[in-house]
Amino acid sequence: MRYLSLTALLLSLVVFCPRSGNAQSAPAAAESAEISADLGSCSALIAVTGVDAKPVYGAKVTTRVHYGLMGVKKLDLEAYTGVDGKVKITNLPSTLKKPMYIYINKEDKQEIVEFKPDVRCRATFDVQLR
Repeated sequence: MRYLSLTALLLSLVVFCPRSGNAQSAPAAAESAEISADLGSCSALIAVTGVDAKPVYGAKVTTRVHYGLMGVKKLDLEAYTGVDGKVKITNLPSTLKKPMYIYINKEDKQEIVEFKPDVRCRATFDVQLR
C-alpha cells in the first residue's frame, strides 16, 4: 500500500505540475547550417550573399580535406546554406598536407575560397556570388 501511494504521488506531480524552462513563447531563431569533419579544432564559417547583399539560401558548399600521412586520406564534405546564408565547417585539422579549397555554387554562379588553418584556425569568409 505504501508503494502504491508513493507511485500515485509521483504520477500526480508529473501530470499536474507545469513544465518550467522548456516552454518557448517566441519561435526560435533559425540556426546556421553546420557540418563537422571530426579531424581537429579549426573551423571555417562561410557567409554567402548575392549581388544585392542579401543572404543566399540553398547555395551548395563543397570541399575535400586531405589528411593523414602524406595527405593520402581524403574526406569530401557537402552542405547547403541556411536561410541566413551561412554554413559552418567545424572540426577541421590545424595542419593540412594539401591546400583546402571551398567551392560555393548556386545555379550558374561559383566562387572559390582557400582555407589556410596554419594562418587562421577559425576563419570567416564573406562570399558574394556574382
